Amino acid sequence: MKTIDAIDLCCGGGGWAVAARGLGINIVAAVDLWRPACMTYQINNPRTTVINGDLRDAALQRRVIDDYSGKVQLILGGIPCEWLSIRRNVGNGVGDEELEQQRATLNSVLDLVAAIGPQWYCLEDVKGLAKELPAGTPWIEIDAAAYSPQRRKRIYVGNFPRPTGVGPLLEPESKEVLKDRLRAGPFRIGARSHGREFVTSNAFSPDKAYVAPVEGKSPTICTLTSRHDPEFLVYDERLPGGVRQLEWQEAARLQGFPEDYMFFGSPTDVGTQIGRAVQIDTARVILSGIAKEAGCLSSDGVMQ
Repeated sequence: MKTIDAIDLCCGGGGWAVAARGLGINIVAAVDLWRPACMTYQINNPRTTVINGDLRDAALQRRVIDDYSGKVQLILGGIPCEWLSIRRNVGNGVGDEELEQQRATLNSVLDLVAAIGPQWYCLEDVKGLAKELPAGTPWIEIDAAAYSPQRRKRIYVGNFPRPTGVGPLLEPESKEVLKDRLRAGPFRIGARSHGREFVTSNAFSPDKAYVAPVEGKSPTICTLTSRHDPEFLVYDERLPGGVRQLEWQEAARLQGFPEDYMFFGSPTDVGTQIGRAVQIDTARVILSGIAKEAGCLSSDGVMQ
């Protein structure tokens, strides 16, 4: 069976690793600064070398280059996105020091890609990253609604086979909607959600809540913490009051995590890992294209 080796930078809780399952893509190493995410990754991927460290550190960069240059054909990753997100910037905003640190992380990842020189690479992030990229860096925008029940416009940076027909105006190919990945009750409604004005567009406000009908696509899954979970409510007319919170297990399913996935950490840690993850159904489309080009899969998706 033909396989290719990969490393996962700013790996988070392992969304890319789930997307790679069964495609002949062997993720040999993963790196992240945040320990709970590293623990989640290691629990679910015990054969991967998981490194808890800062990619901006020169010694770690040298280790990664020495250990994997010429040995991996693919680099995956997802640069932390909070500093670029609309949600963050309509709130407290991002300070100059944080901007400098996050830009340094982006530059470190791009430097590692250049130093290692893989045949393919793909980095996922919010659309705001495009303006931070060096001139000429290739990227495309994909809306996950084409492949999943979730509307999630993200850019995918790098060298990889482009899925056919992608674009922000793509008519969704996937017929899945929010209700297809919801679990059975009972459910809950939080005190901070009760009494809010219900709206059907993004509402990053203490007096409004985005209400998503179960028959439509889910809005973008963001970090679900006690601070933010009142911002997104599920509308289901069968329930008393008609609305409820989205549970973290449902958010994980909307991101494409399987039923047996194990998250490590506090409820806030878990909600953050889920919100930061790549949408796995979409990532799998990209990785399938790479696997076919590498000869790991036939044109009809059969392992070679």
